[in-house]
Order: sequence, then structure tokens, then C-alpha cells
Amino acid sequence: MKTIAKHVSAGILSVLLLIVGTGKASAAVIYSQDFPLNGNPLLGTTSTVGGGTWSGNNLFNIAGYTTGSSGAIALAFTPVSGKIYDLTATINIANANESWIGAGFLSTINDAYGFTGSPNSSAAIRNGDAWTTFPGGGNGITSTDLRIRLDTTGAQWVSSFYQGGVQMGSAYTYTTGNPTINYVGFVSEGTAVGSVSAFQLTAIPEPSTYAMVLGGLLNLSLIRRRRVRA
Repeated sequence: MKTIAKHVSAGILSVLLLIVGTGKASAAVIYSQDFPLNGNPLLGTTSTVGGGTWSGNNLFNIAGYTTGSSGAIALAFTPVSGKIYDLTATINIANANESWIGAGFLSTINDAYGFTGSPNSSAAIRNGDAWTTFPGGGNGITSTDLRIRLDTTGAQWVSSFYQGGVQMGSAYTYTTGNPTINYVGFVSEGTAVGSVSAFQLTAIPEPSTYAMVLGGLLNLSLIRRRRVRA
């Protein structure tokens, strides 16, 4: 009986280590987009995963290259409280001027870019020289890989920004009200020459979810031990 109990306890420990060590793997994919070699517009197509329709402005073709238009192109998305959302994308700029390409959580796609307002929703744009985060500030370029994390587990949401896995500046807490977010996608200034790829939006359950999993495993352990004793 002790041997069985040890095996059950070891199983619980293994599952917990897996949850803690692979939090990314436990994330649920909401949207993702492949960018095959295709010159047709991305606008109006369906996302590779998630079934969303790209709407807004004709900023990129399906291969992810810029078309010369300005504005936003995005998928419908409204965050809910109690989750951590990760938006990832790779953004390349070919011309080293002040034109830019970005990605983020957007309030609208009907105005110029959709991430400005009061308060700003979470977005990061880059030109040939730097990243700029909203809310936030400027950062030098060390990587083309972008991750924006939107944490809605608290009453006041928190945004943080990463390039190549390294955080840019400090996390921003929305102390004057959480932003209105209705979309997730890309923004671009018309003269930008470049491309986007590796777009994905995932949701990570709040920590209490892991506690529920642990509770379930412990209950199973107790039931198993009682059966063995009987």
C-alpha cells in the first residue's frame, strides 16, 4: 500500500512540475496565422487557427509583406478578466526611416491605428532604429521577435513588452481604468517596407486554475488510497 501511495504522490509531483515548468505549453491558442508565399491580400481571409476574419485595412498580403497602406488589420477579440494573454509576432523592417510596423491589442480598426486613446491599449511598433511601446516608451532593437503580455488577473490590468524574450522597460499597470480592447492584430504606417510573421495569441489560465487541478489530483489520490485500504 505504501508503494502505491508513493507512486500516486510521485505522479502528483510530476504533474505539478510539468504545469510549473511548461506554463507556455499549457496555454490555449486563440488565434494563429501562417504566412505562405502568396500575393493575395490578407484582408478578408480566415486565420489559420481560431476562425477569425482579418478586417480593417489592406496592410499586408498573405505572405506577410507590406502593401503600402496605413492603418490596422486585425481579428475580433475581447479579453476577459482572470487570464494572461500573450500576443507574439515577428516584425521585420527593410527601410531605415521613421515609417513603422507594429502589433498589439486594439480598441478599434476604424480610426487610424486603433491603439491610441485614453488609456492606450497595449501595442508595440518598430521602425528601422527602435521599438516604441504603448503604454511605455522607446527601446533599442535587439530582436525582431515581439511578445506583448496582457495580464487581466487583477482589478488593474498590466501590460508588459518583450523582444527576443527580454523585457522592454517596466510593466505598465492601468491605474486610471482598463483599456477597451475589441481586436488583436497589426498596424502599419504606409511608407513602411517590411514583413510580419509568426502571429499567435494565447491565453494562460490564472494561478487558481492550477490550484483546482492540484485539488483534483489530491482527491484522486485519497480515493485511490481508500480503495487500496478497503
